[in-house]
Amino acid sequence: MSFVDREFIYFLLIFLALWHFTRGRYELKIAAMLVMSLLFYGYHRWWLILLIGAYCLADWAAALAIERAKNVSQKKLALIAGITFNLGVLAAWKYTPLLIVTINSLTGWKIPGTEAIDGWFIPMGISFYGFSGIAYMVDVYRGVVKAEPNLIRFSLFTTFFPHLVAGPILRAKEFLSHLRPGELPSKPEAPLEGTFLIARGFFKKLVLADSIAIAIDPFFADVSGASTAGVWALPYVYLYALQIYFDFSGYTDIARGLGLWFGFRWPDNFNWPYLATSVQDFWRRWHMTLSRFLRDYLYIPLGGSKYGVSRTLAALMVTMLLGGLWHGASWSFMIWGGLHGIFLCINYLWAKTSLHARFEKLKGLPAQLWTVACIALTFHAVCFAWIFFRLNSLADINSCIRKLYQFDTDKFFVGGSADAALWVILAAYALATVAAVLLSRMKPLPEAIPLFERQAFARGATWGVSGGLLILTAALQQVGQAPPFIYFQF
Repeated sequence: MSFVDREFIYFLLIFLALWHFTRGRYELKIAAMLVMSLLFYGYHRWWLILLIGAYCLADWAAALAIERAKNVSQKKLALIAGITFNLGVLAAWKYTPLLIVTINSLTGWKIPGTEAIDGWFIPMGISFYGFSGIAYMVDVYRGVVKAEPNLIRFSLFTTFFPHLVAGPILRAKEFLSHLRPGELPSKPEAPLEGTFLIARGFFKKLVLADSIAIAIDPFFADVSGASTAGVWALPYVYLYALQIYFDFSGYTDIARGLGLWFGFRWPDNFNWPYLATSVQDFWRRWHMTLSRFLRDYLYIPLGGSKYGVSRTLAALMVTMLLGGLWHGASWSFMIWGGLHGIFLCINYLWAKTSLHARFEKLKGLPAQLWTVACIALTFHAVCFAWIFFRLNSLADINSCIRKLYQFDTDKFFVGGSADAALWVILAAYALATVAAVLLSRMKPLPEAIPLFERQAFARGATWGVSGGLLILTAALQQVGQAPPFIYFQF
């Protein structure tokens, strides 16, 4: 099931009712939350419950074995076993088609059963709950958290429906510890903030992201064909950058908002990523829970920045190459990760130069101009890499890149990129965002909402804006079944 499925409305109403009527009955509440979350995940394919159940059992047992091990060797063995299970199952589901296609193309062989690849299904969210399980086992191994003795609680930590399919990637301290007796919330954490996040998330997805998709999908679907001959690719690349941001941050808003409804505050995944002044800064702002996972469980174990320049550059490249491959079974994803690895290496070397130090000391207008230049350069580097994320065929990627600088002058804005209504909606959202930032005195949402709640008018206005966004979303969303969230494929 997805947040944008019509059935989700009924599911959420039932979940809210069960959550309310089981207050004060701890075991019943935990059981109801788990059963409903499994129903959410296995709604369209019941056998997915068996898959995620196997993950829960394996990770739970491995963590207990790590904690109860009598020596370091036994701890390492249990950790290796748990990680091998997670990565092995993930690789089998996610990378088998890529492996078969690559072998066929390199050798000319025809591996039996290759025709089944066309209908290959990758379980939704398998990368997210797989990484969450790895982080949990490593944290138990490092002594950061205690192993959870109760399988039901641990299973709920893994399967709780708001974060299950596309994150945020949660750590045990951020969620599992709050599921224990005496810690399980009995009331919403911040109902106004949660409702606003949910309304904003649905607007981002159903109005902004899906409207952009309708405008740009025909171009990318035939980027090498006659229908897009001479068309300028740059506005489509810009729009795709906005689409993937609105789509993924919209999901995160809804997930975090639902978490607040049920008493849990989870970390944000996005912090104005397209205002980053470097690619390093971009990864501090984009998909932040994945970034910290890659940093803490891959980059730092590879040596991080402790062992000299060469080791640091190698760690950056390996981390980003694997991070790219995590996103999907296509070599284009690895190239995308490799590009970001190169950008990060350049960023790392540039930061060590004396010229960089001189720029950092600028004041006033020169400093502001330098910041704008850094933002523009970073944004275009990120947009260039998005081409490899959006397109899987190297021929299509080459065509798209060529059309960035080879195009007919009368085709600057044609097709979907010339849709005036789309640009009006984007401009209106940008102006509304600027107004909201100014009204909140540039404070983060968790700090701004309490300020609004202290004043009756501001509190009522915030509730009104939240309700208005939901009504506006219903009025402006595209007709028909909404396309799935982009990150569902990962």
